[in-house]
Amino acid sequence: MLNSISSKLQTFLAVLVSFVFYCSWSWFANHNALDDPFLLLRGALVQGSYSAFMTLTFSSLLTYVIEKMKCHKHPFLAIIPPLIMQSAVVYGINYLNNTPNIMLTITPSIFFTALYGVVFAFSLLKKPQYQCDK
Repeated sequence: MLNSISSKLQTFLAVLVSFVFYCSWSWFANHNALDDPFLLLRGALVQGSYSAFMTLTFSSLLTYVIEKMKCHKHPFLAIIPPLIMQSAVVYGINYLNNTPNIMLTITPSIFFTALYGVVFAFSLLKKPQYQCDK
C-alpha cells in the first residue's frame, strides 16, 4: 500500500511541477510580447495545463507499460511507447498551431520527458509490485 501511495504522490508532484514550471515559462516567454494581461494569463494557463495533463498521461501510461513488461529482459524499454505518444501529441499540436520551427520548439520537451521517464521508470522498477515474481 505504501509503495502505491508513494507512486501516486510521485506522479502528483511531477504533475504539479510540470504545471508550475511551464505556466511560469510561458508567462516569462511572452510577457514582453503581449500587452493584454488576459491573453498572457490564458496562454500561461493553457501551457501549464497541457503540460500537467501530458505529464499525468505519460506517467500513467509508463506505469501501465512497466507493469506489463516487468518480467521482460529489458523492462526499461517501457519508456518507448509513452515517449512516442508524447512526441506525436506535442508535434501535432505545434503543427496545427503552425509553429515555424517545430523541431527546435519541441526537442527540449521531448528530451526532458525522456529524462523524466527514465528516472520515473527506474524508481518504479525498484518497487516490489513492478518487479518480476518469477
